[in-house]
Amino acid sequence: MIVDAHVHVVAADRDRYPLRPGTATNPWYETHPCDADDLVGLLAGAGVDRAVLVQAVGAYSFDNTYVLDATAARAGTFASVVCTDRAAADPVGAVGDLVRGRGAGGYRWFTVGDDPRLAEPAGLWTALAALRVPVLVVCFPDRLDELVELVPRLPAVPLVLDHCGFATFERGIPDALAALAAIPTVHLKVTTEVLRAAADADEPAEVVADLMARSGGRCLWGSDWSQTHDVPYGELVEEGRRAAAGLTAADRDAFLGGTALTLWPRLA
Repeated sequence: MIVDAHVHVVAADRDRYPLRPGTATNPWYETHPCDADDLVGLLAGAGVDRAVLVQAVGAYSFDNTYVLDATAARAGTFASVVCTDRAAADPVGAVGDLVRGRGAGGYRWFTVGDDPRLAEPAGLWTALAALRVPVLVVCFPDRLDELVELVPRLPAVPLVLDHCGFATFERGIPDALAALAAIPTVHLKVTTEVLRAAADADEPAEVVADLMARSGGRCLWGSDWSQTHDVPYGELVEEGRRAAAGLTAADRDAFLGGTALTLWPRLA
């Protein structure tokens, strides 16, 4: 089974789901939006079985309505990852409502924007561990050393490093990324962004094989469609398949779907 672990969807119905642009990005959500109905066809055409819909903070800020509605309509095909304002009055209650009440399957700890904190609020980390959902951390390379120090002090929660922390690979696997890979609760999300950064320095398949070895197989692939849209969706899928070419059959299955299924078992 192939699982695209990183897809952003934007509703065609702007009246029901108005855009609420957040952290400044390029306006991909206006120039190249993809709604859930279109995504279903793209997945089928590319031989992808499941997808994880990750809250598009650039398009909707902390309004998770569309990602949750799209997932509820196709619960066997999609899982959802939400993002909330951690500086709000009750961040713990807000996340609990989304997970228990709306079926959210993960939380996006977004540090690129107005709230750069990794460790706080500590109560939210505790709540997420109790909710037993994966936490996707979004940070830039300059925060990876901080994350290495933080993770062993956190409650036991499956942690996914989105885009491998936007690391570069000119000198091989960065030390901080290697240290994170060695922590048993950490999973490395290898998106198209990562594969292209790897291509600037080495063969992507070699970098993926190294990351898989260092992480004990806890890597998962995601396209980043449609924020990444310079080629058709099917070509992004092929980039992922080519990047897995140097893996054993078991590791290839884990990279392209199996690791994601351990994090989002309802997709199985």
